[in-house]
Amino acid sequence: MFFVVVAVALVGALGLLNLLLSIGVVRRLRQHTELLEKRPPSTDEDIPASAVSVGTPVGEVRATSTRGAELSFGADTDRLVVAFLSPDCSPCRKRLPLLLDHAAQHPDAHVLAVVIEENGLEAEMVARLEPAVPVVVQPWEGELPRLFDVQGTPSFVTLENGAVTATSVFAPSTGDAALSTAAG
Repeated sequence: MFFVVVAVALVGALGLLNLLLSIGVVRRLRQHTELLEKRPPSTDEDIPASAVSVGTPVGEVRATSTRGAELSFGADTDRLVVAFLSPDCSPCRKRLPLLLDHAAQHPDAHVLAVVIEENGLEAEMVARLEPAVPVVVQPWEGELPRLFDVQGTPSFVTLENGAVTATSVFAPSTGDAALSTAAG
């Protein structure tokens, strides 16, 4: 009988300790939530899409599209958005429909999609992009990813008159810096 009483007391003590620890965790979570709510909202500038700084002159951008067209955008091009996408990138696949919508809504805007070469996986993404925008397929070491010093995908870089005016990792939609500037 003595052992039963000791076992019940031990289980009760463990239950009380568990309750106290749970109350402490809940308090800490509430404090953490308050701290997160006080934080200012993030913006496009918080996440670098490209190591190229805003204001950097890029000069003329030349490439050959997947359809064989010679593309050239330079200082005389009002606005150009270069979208860097990778076929094995989940955020890229999520932003792809928004990029296509942007291209459909702004047919006069210059948009260039650069799909990173990934062991043949890029074919589906290229097929979805080709009807809407010129597409260039290049490896990570390719001329365009190096020119814009792309750190990851998705990356959107806006050029105006041959200089970088915005970089973003966010999708094209109303108000997003990289593509709203490209809307003509």
